[in-house]
Amino acid sequence: MANFKRQNYKPINEIYPTHDSLTSKYFPTPFWKQFFDIECDLNNELKTLKFNNITHVYNPIEYAFDLHCQYLKKFLGGHKKLMLIGMNPGPNGMAQTGIPFGNINTVKNSMHIEGYIEQPPLVHPKRPVKGLATSIEEPSGVRIWTLIEKLAGSIDIFSQQCFMHNFCPLAFFDSQGKNITPGELKGDAKAAVRDICLKYLEKELLLVQPEIVVAIGTYVGDCMKRLAKQSNYVGCNVNILQLAHPSPRSLNNTNWPDKATNFFESNDLLKYLKNEN
Repeated sequence: MANFKRQNYKPINEIYPTHDSLTSKYFPTPFWKQFFDIECDLNNELKTLKFNNITHVYNPIEYAFDLHCQYLKKFLGGHKKLMLIGMNPGPNGMAQTGIPFGNINTVKNSMHIEGYIEQPPLVHPKRPVKGLATSIEEPSGVRIWTLIEKLAGSIDIFSQQCFMHNFCPLAFFDSQGKNITPGELKGDAKAAVRDICLKYLEKELLLVQPEIVVAIGTYVGDCMKRLAKQSNYVGCNVNILQLAHPSPRSLNNTNWPDKATNFFESNDLLKYLKNEN
């Protein structure tokens, strides 16, 4: 049983200062920083959990905070009409870059984000963190960001009305280095991760105020349905849709780009991606 605790570097609020130390009382907290503060609160609560079938837990929002904050500053300057929500960091995507579905080529060449990445407290030998120096691409990230660039024209255009986020900030690995999704967790931690992430997702949604939320994959779709039943927010004219996850691990997903294109077209979402609404 592994207890997730930072062991060899400072707390995130010491690495990235709080709003009070960044600005005076005469300046409002930047929008992206308000969102980041919610993520930090989420991280602090997740640290209290223990995981039965997990030996290594990576939190790229902490060790890749530099790139993650650059992503927020560049692409989350205010409210968005459409918010896409993935499950959790992929081993070769966000776990390397701190950016949702953040495959290396997209982060470096399309988002033009570079920076310093530290290391998780405990690194599995089969899951090294090389940051932007890694040569392995995340298939899900390649699929979804390539399609977004194709449909929107560029990530800069996409980000005018849309924002990509992950439901859970943690990547989980077992003793053999196998990537364990939040839905594959065992014991009480499975429901605890879901409920804690839901609590802070609601706060994020209240801040961003999207009209439409696209849950990427069945796990996030089920979580959003749960939130809709228990939350006053989701009753405020937000439309929840579910897109098939781009992972090659998903069944019957060999033609995902075509299915996803049809999803965006049939749900009249292209106008948001292209910033035409």
